[in-house]
Amino acid sequence: MLDKKDLTIFTQAFISSTVFIGLMNIVYFSIQGKGFTIFERLLLLAGGDFLSGGYIQWSTYFAFVWALLDIRSLKKRVVAETSYFKANLLPKSEKHMIMANDVYDIHQKIREFEKKHAKTLLTQLIKNACAKFRSTKSISEVLDVINIMTDLHRDSSEMEQTNIRYLLWAIPSLGFIGTVLGISQALMIANGKDMKAITATLGVAFDTTLVALILSIILMWLFHDLQKVTDGFHVKSKEYVIENFINKIEI
Repeated sequence: MLDKKDLTIFTQAFISSTVFIGLMNIVYFSIQGKGFTIFERLLLLAGGDFLSGGYIQWSTYFAFVWALLDIRSLKKRVVAETSYFKANLLPKSEKHMIMANDVYDIHQKIREFEKKHAKTLLTQLIKNACAKFRSTKSISEVLDVINIMTDLHRDSSEMEQTNIRYLLWAIPSLGFIGTVLGISQALMIANGKDMKAITATLGVAFDTTLVALILSIILMWLFHDLQKVTDGFHVKSKEYVIENFINKIEI
């Protein structure tokens, strides 16, 4: 079941891929047979003939744009949460020490901050670290809480990326399906010994795999960049709390 955000992304991907493949078809059929051989071939590669294999390219574009929008949405959120490091949620001065009585004030400050801004891993780490220290006065137990919460947030981030991983697998698979269908169609007309038709059919068949592999390479790079940014945020959040809270508590 898609939530509101996922449904919006799904709709945007559907419309974008449909408009793109529609434009390819319009241009392709408007120049077909007019001597634009190379341009005509490129349009055919991009799915310019919907009924002759272009529907595979459409499904590939749809999956690509869907994953692309998902990646952009997740990265945008991580970048927004990273900006909280500049909000002075904790004292950064090396000379500043946090007394036991200050922990409650920090906890209240974070709660007020969350009312005005979205919750993030950083604010939750600080809140839970304050709560744990007030109840136990144990630095080691506070560190355990920070480690556990960071791991849970990392697992949650990976769960949110599940759809992207599936689409990364689906895109080349769609290309291979197009190739198999094209080869099957070529074999069906092989008895007619129309080499021109067979060659054209095989060309379209392998186009689907080529397009899918190119899009997969682009998407894989963007996905790994998202993972790098997300992992960096987890590490930085943990370091921030340790350096500016745990290391400064005066017991």
